[in-house]
Amino acid sequence: MKTLPVLLAAALWYGGCAVAVAGDATPAPAPAIPSLSPDLLNNPLVRGILDALGGMLQTTNGPTAAGRVTYFKQYDLQLETGPRVYRDVHLHPGTVINPRGTTLTKGMLVVINGTPQHDGSLNADSITVH
Repeated sequence: MKTLPVLLAAALWYGGCAVAVAGDATPAPAPAIPSLSPDLLNNPLVRGILDALGGMLQTTNGPTAAGRVTYFKQYDLQLETGPRVYRDVHLHPGTVINPRGTTLTKGMLVVINGTPQHDGSLNADSITVH
């Protein structure tokens, strides 16, 4: 479901590049990096749109998740994979935490490999602390 906007954006970008290449042989000047004013960024409507777009581009349903631990207790963990994008992770006896013996705490940066579940959560097989 999230791949359609990405494919559409890629097609539009590729089509624009093809027209630019075919139209003129001289290199175009480097475009300025767009920026938004702080007042505009603090607007709740604009912030909501940017957060929604960021959430659409997150890949949080695969067998790997990377991010910051926001909650950990016994066999339950929550990971922030992007701004305001979270994924639940379930540990089990035998989940390997590298470096071995590390106790997970809130704020740690981790990469988790495991089995994705139908509800979007991840059953962790290994967790690597960075």
